[in-house]
Amino acid sequence: MGAFFLLAFNARKISHDFKEKIPITIYFNNNAKKIETVQLQKKINLKPYTKSVHYISKEKGAEILIDEIGENFLEFYGSNPLLNSIDVFLKFDYVNSSVFKEISLEFEKLEFIDEISYDAPLISLINDNLIKIKFWILVLASFFLIVSIVIINGSIRLSIYSNRMTIKTMQLVGATKGFIRRPFIATHIKLGLVGSLIAIGMLSFSIYYIENLYQDLNLLNDIFLIITLFASILIFSIVITSICTFLATQRFLKLKIEQLY
Repeated sequence: MGAFFLLAFNARKISHDFKEKIPITIYFNNNAKKIETVQLQKKINLKPYTKSVHYISKEKGAEILIDEIGENFLEFYGSNPLLNSIDVFLKFDYVNSSVFKEISLEFEKLEFIDEISYDAPLISLINDNLIKIKFWILVLASFFLIVSIVIINGSIRLSIYSNRMTIKTMQLVGATKGFIRRPFIATHIKLGLVGSLIAIGMLSFSIYYIENLYQDLNLLNDIFLIITLFASILIFSIVITSICTFLATQRFLKLKIEQLY
C-alpha cells in the first residue's frame, strides 16, 4: 500500500521527467554555417518553452548510431551521410503536439535547416494515457488501503474474541470499560507499530533498489515526501488499531454472559 501511495505521489514528477526527455530534432543541411547554428541554439535557448539544447555533430551522431546498431555503417557508405543537428528538450508543460508543430513550422522555413523531426505518436500517447495511469494508481492504492483495514480489523476481532471471557470476568468484578479496553488497545498499538516498522523497512529497501535501478527518478531527493509517507504509515497503524480494538472490545462489553458462548 505504501508503495502505491509513493508511486501516486511521484506520478506527476515521473510524468514530467518523462515528458522532458522527448526531443524535437533540428537537422542542419551541409551548407549551414557554424555561426548560423550557434545563433539558432542561442535563440532557442531564450524561448520560454526550452529546457535544454544539445548540439550533435554528424561525427558524434555516427558514433551513437554505431553503438545502437552494433555495426560500422560508415564502411558501407564510404562517407558519413548524417547531418549536424540539435536536440531541443522542452519544459514538461509545453510537451504536446501543438507546441511541437508550432516549433517545427517556425524553424523549418530557415534556409540552412534540412529537416525537423519529433515522435508525434509518442507525444499523443503520453498525454492521452498519463491521466488514466494516475487515476488507476489512485484506485489501486485506495483498494489496498481498504483491504488493509479489513485485514487489520479481522485480526483484531479474532484476538479480542479469544479473550472475551477475560473481558467479561474483569467487567463482573467491577472494572470500568476504560480500564478493560486500555491493555488491549496498548497491545494492538504495539503490534501495529511493529508491523508498520517492518513495512517501512521493506519500503525503504524498495525505494533504495528502484533509485539505483532508475536513477533519473531521484526518489531520494524528496526527503520531505519520504518522511511524510513513513509518518503517515505510523499514524495509520496507531489510528486503525486503536479504533478497531475499541470497537471490538466494546462489542463484547455489551454482550450478556449467555451470549458469549
